[in-house]
Amino acid sequence: MPTWRRGNRKLWLVVLGLLLCVGSVGRVATVDDLTLEVASRARALQPGEAILLTVTPSHPLASLEGAGFDHAAAVWQDGARWFALTGIPLETTPGAATIALKATSLDGESTTSTVPLTIATAAFETRRLKVAERFVNPPKSMIPRITREAETLAAIFANSQPERIWRNGFRRPVPGQSTSSFGRLSVLNGVSRGRHQGADFRAATGTPVVAPNAGRIVLVANHYFSGQTVIIDHGGGLLSLFAHFSRVAVTPGIMVKTGDRLGDAGATGRVTGPHVHWAVRLQGLTVDPLSLIAALDGLDERSNSVR
Repeated sequence: MPTWRRGNRKLWLVVLGLLLCVGSVGRVATVDDLTLEVASRARALQPGEAILLTVTPSHPLASLEGAGFDHAAAVWQDGARWFALTGIPLETTPGAATIALKATSLDGESTTSTVPLTIATAAFETRRLKVAERFVNPPKSMIPRITREAETLAAIFANSQPERIWRNGFRRPVPGQSTSSFGRLSVLNGVSRGRHQGADFRAATGTPVVAPNAGRIVLVANHYFSGQTVIIDHGGGLLSLFAHFSRVAVTPGIMVKTGDRLGDAGATGRVTGPHVHWAVRLQGLTVDPLSLIAALDGLDERSNSVR
């Protein structure tokens, strides 16, 4: 059960527990005059997954903060409800973990709660391939370029605009199923190349690729590994990267809506065939884009208020 600490006065925050099934809801008993109803939505509790907490207080709150795995959660208000969106880092060790919530009332009183989680082991695939040497080790002449591009991406991922632009659920960028497993370890010619940090989708060259949600285009560039690349800043610490376009239809700085065309699928960069690569960063964490879709499935926001 969660542990609770009393604030300066008799303000109590009561949470029955984090419910681990999609769409589950827990009612809490009344203590003094404030109660919270907490629901959770997560495809699974394992490394690389996104988790959405929905908090409905019995009385209005001035603010709600959330944090877990040494990262702040993305928190916003929608009318009487509050939401906290966070992720489980890929390097998380299976076992006990916590998400902390801090609520502040309209009169300035605050209290904290610790919500326990049990993180399961993720069964990530290992793919062993024999490929041309150029797919294993880039030429030394390309190292400065690769370093610059990595620094550019790191700076973008660390500077998402504070205001949340996206609304409601996320959609797939192209029709069809994902063709490669998030978190999969690739071993090329006997050399480990790290875990796959996105979802790949089958898409013939020229297939339209659309925005999974609203945001601002913050990068359009041709990178060594990802080829023609587009990054959307959805705001509030949430960003999407798309790679390997054959043609790009957007420019940096413009706003896009859910379903707007970003460009056409292709095979640019260091790939062996056409497809769409989609990677997501949430408050600095890498999460499976498909887990984000699952966590936000059915989200229906009633207002435009953002905290």
